[in-house]
Formats: sequence, structure tokens, C-alpha cells
Amino acid sequence: MENNLNYTPKKGVHVPKDVKDFILKKIKESGRPASEIAKEHGIGRVAVYRWLKDETQGGADPQLFKLQKENSLLKQLVAELSLKVRENEKKGW
Repeated sequence: MENNLNYTPKKGVHVPKDVKDFILKKIKESGRPASEIAKEHGIGRVAVYRWLKDETQGGADPQLFKLQKENSLLKQLVAELSLKVRENEKKGW
């Protein structure tokens, strides 16, 4: 996709989804810093980083949500087991 999107951003104005997708794709594929690409397109770097965060959190991906929940439960289980092991070591077991 060429950079022929005729979009002039203004503060407080909604950025169309196709423009967001184009910018995010360019960040991922180019290897250049997100702040540099944001400046190049006249978009605030904070907005671009927010888009990246929203995209990587997988807001609409139930599989990712399920894995995150499972990971959290496993971390909690490991913490509980670690405490039990320490208690038993203190008792001399």
C-alpha cells in the first residue's frame, strides 16, 4: 500500500481505520521507530503507541484472552506452591 492516503490529521479528530492500519503495518514491516513514522504522517506518537497497545492486547481475540487468563492462574498456582515449599523447608522437612 503506497503512501498515497490523502489524510491531513488535526488534533482531536478521529483517524480513519484504514489510515491506522496503514501506519501500524508500516511500523511493523519497516523496523523504524514508531515515533518516527508517527511524525512522518503527522500523527501524535502517543496515539500511535496507544493503537499498538490496543492491537497487541488482542481486544477481540478470545483465544488470546483465554491464554492470558490461564497464564494468570498458573502464576498464582506457582506462587502458592512456592510458599508451601518455603514453609516446609522452615519446618525442616
